[in-house]
Amino acid sequence: MVIKEMSIEERYDRLLDDYLLDVATDYALLEECGVVDKRLDLSVKVQKKMLPKILGGPVFKLLKVLAPGRTFQQLSNTWLYNAQTWHPLSTIGVTNVSDREIAGEIKNCVLLKRMRDIVKKTGLEIDPKFLCKNDAKHFPKLFKEFGIDITWDLEENGCRFVAKLK
Repeated sequence: MVIKEMSIEERYDRLLDDYLLDVATDYALLEECGVVDKRLDLSVKVQKKMLPKILGGPVFKLLKVLAPGRTFQQLSNTWLYNAQTWHPLSTIGVTNVSDREIAGEIKNCVLLKRMRDIVKKTGLEIDPKFLCKNDAKHFPKLFKEFGIDITWDLEENGCRFVAKLK
């Protein structure tokens, strides 16, 4: 028997579908148990502990005081670069409003499209936009720690966001 090697693109697609299926299943259970908000709070708490490592912790806070605009732009670039883990660059639009504010959008969201397909195929009785609604709550709580206010507005097939350095 000869086994054909799977391409990296196919691996990514399969891993993403498996991951989203797990996320949808977990969300359905969390919703049934009434602990969706508890899970969100725990997620923010855990990720706040990881962000200083990613951002350089005390160095980030010092740089924010010394060069706030530049530091904010650096953080924004890192965040948007990492967003490509989930969203193709072609679906991410960003505008620098100032050195302390960005406005952006994710259009034709691949995650939302895939989640809609998963919910339909599995018959889970959940809103496929739960993933978007979670981000709309998650990111503002997460980045508040670093003096950044984020607003997140959901749209039919994507979202819009504005991030401002306080």
